[in-house]
Amino acid sequence: MKTDKFIIYISVILIKMLNFDKKDKKILYELDKNSRQPLSKIAKKVGLSRESVLYRLKKYEKEQIIKSYLTVIDIAKLGFTHHKICVKLHNITQKQEEALIQDLVKNPFISWVSSCDGKYSLLYAIKTKSIVELDKILKEINNKYWRFIKEQDVSTLIEGHHFYREYLIEKRGTTEREIIWGGEPKKLNLDKKSITILDELAKDARTSAVDIAKKLKSSPDMVIKRIKQLEKSGVLTHYMIWPDVNKLKGNYYKALITLVNLNPVKEKQLAEFCLDNPNIVYFVKILAPWQFEMDIEIDSVKEFRELMREFLNQFSDIISDYSALNIYQEHKFRFFEKEILQ
Repeated sequence: MKTDKFIIYISVILIKMLNFDKKDKKILYELDKNSRQPLSKIAKKVGLSRESVLYRLKKYEKEQIIKSYLTVIDIAKLGFTHHKICVKLHNITQKQEEALIQDLVKNPFISWVSSCDGKYSLLYAIKTKSIVELDKILKEINNKYWRFIKEQDVSTLIEGHHFYREYLIEKRGTTEREIIWGGEPKKLNLDKKSITILDELAKDARTSAVDIAKKLKSSPDMVIKRIKQLEKSGVLTHYMIWPDVNKLKGNYYKALITLVNLNPVKEKQLAEFCLDNPNIVYFVKILAPWQFEMDIEIDSVKEFRELMREFLNQFSDIISDYSALNIYQEHKFRFFEKEILQ
């Protein structure tokens, strides 16, 4: 989709001309840290009026710097496991690729869809309760689009680690930065009200308790109480921004890393390296041909290479190989849709 890449490239140039100031970056950081916090609270932290923060927020949304507000939901607590499907496409037109992407986006079991350059062309994440369910969903997709799929790898998420975007405020290595989800699937039974609350928050993390209460024909106090219960149970883990990284930072890379001779000490050091680097916003332990993934948001290709050189040098004794994917467009990011529980 070369046309899309050109548009994104131009968008990056235009947005860099806007020159975010420190106030902008601080607002974005606070929204990434907790996108449900009141604007009045953010205004106090940043040193602006609530009206000024709201004005800037509308600007970020209008220019698609913020695509939406994500609620990170630990679907393992609902009995689901996340799988990532990495696809190399071939012999496909732009129109056919758009149709494939739209089918993936509409599927409620699919949480994330992205286009990339590198070893793969397309990445998407599926949440399922069993291998049988995963096989059924993949067959439906592959039977329709098999002629365009040259190569496909399936990976299973063991544990995911999100980090606040500390590069926005030139800060690094704080222990509060990390949000962990995944692990052994469990089964929490939720009633219809809790499921609706999850669904509404998954659509937009900044949805108010008042608006959710209207849908439920209930009170805002009940909604607030349920949200607190879902947070306490670990189902709701975090509220953050979903930015257009190409506009916010410049470049978005995913590094797929093959490890050997891994032990608990080295595993801890890998996690500490990611935590300490403000450009690493996510890492996962994964069951795949590779065992570790890092998501990196960074200004330039040169800086990415320098970061990876440092990483490879520090862990040369346990890294046997790695591949880098340049993610140039995210089409969907939503952790939960109530249809998956029907």
